[in-house]
Amino acid sequence: MPSVLVTGGAGFVGYHFSKKLLDNNFSVIIVENLEDFYDINYKLRRLSLIGIDSEKIPYGNECVSGTYPNAKFIRGDIYDRDLLDKIFLENKIEYVVHMAARSGARGSFSNPHEYVKDNIDGTTNLLDVSSKNHVRHFVFTSSSSVYGNSVSEDEKIELKPVSFYGATKLAAEIISESYSRCMGLPVTIGRLFSVYGPLGRPDGFIYKCVQSLKNDITIELFNKGDMWRDFIYIDDAVEILFRMMLSKPANNFGIYDVGTGVAIKITDVVATLERILGRKAKIKNVDNDSSEAISVKAHKQLMFGNVDIQALDNLEANLRKFVSI
Repeated sequence: MPSVLVTGGAGFVGYHFSKKLLDNNFSVIIVENLEDFYDINYKLRRLSLIGIDSEKIPYGNECVSGTYPNAKFIRGDIYDRDLLDKIFLENKIEYVVHMAARSGARGSFSNPHEYVKDNIDGTTNLLDVSSKNHVRHFVFTSSSSVYGNSVSEDEKIELKPVSFYGATKLAAEIISESYSRCMGLPVTIGRLFSVYGPLGRPDGFIYKCVQSLKNDITIELFNKGDMWRDFIYIDDAVEILFRMMLSKPANNFGIYDVGTGVAIKITDVVATLERILGRKAKIKNVDNDSSEAISVKAHKQLMFGNVDIQALDNLEANLRKFVSI
């Protein structure tokens, strides 16, 4: 049974990816520090769904799932090198899927040192330990924030992050490539776009819209809603990442966009949800945040080639599936 270390496995994408691994008979070791960037109960809920009672686990100790005997949870920080060494020593880890990060473009300049610690120093720690332990494949989930702004019709690839968060993810990408080229560590980077779906983050745009419409709460829009995002459903994102993990990259290194390749205007998303839920949104236009990109979408030439998922960009069908769960 192949073993996979998943960092950030209590997060939105991390939980769904861990569940995918478990359903495909992988052994999964989840490492998560349970920081409270958003309400920690969301993470505890996700962990409980795979049989982990993480509230009772002190830092550094592990808990075996009550549902999946091939799953265990370790409360810890990837910045902690001693803990990482211990985890690798005690577990025969074959794959590493690195999803742990201090996320959020908005406001990242207000706390830059924490972003450096988690996204750059923590990633470097994990790369170094993975390299020394000769893991078969290191998959790093980066972010579309590395691009900054892009014109919707433009397929030109430029790395110009407008947020400090995006800058730290780009720095981590460069360090990851260095470990691949110089240390022989097989590395694949997946740049996630706007992932949505059940058990999502409370600060995710679609999640907030659904909750706001259901509870008659005002939806705040930057730039009068003149913003475009590439929204990808969680099931599709996880399937892409899963196939990516199982495919060793050519020349030991690869970078892919995990999105649909279609940018959708924010106001169109709101209108679609109004139609699905049969409710009228209350809208408040707010000042734009300079750390928020106006338009971004996945580049067709960087999308993973071994994926054949029908209706990847069918937003309305996926939104209907999401709100019915």
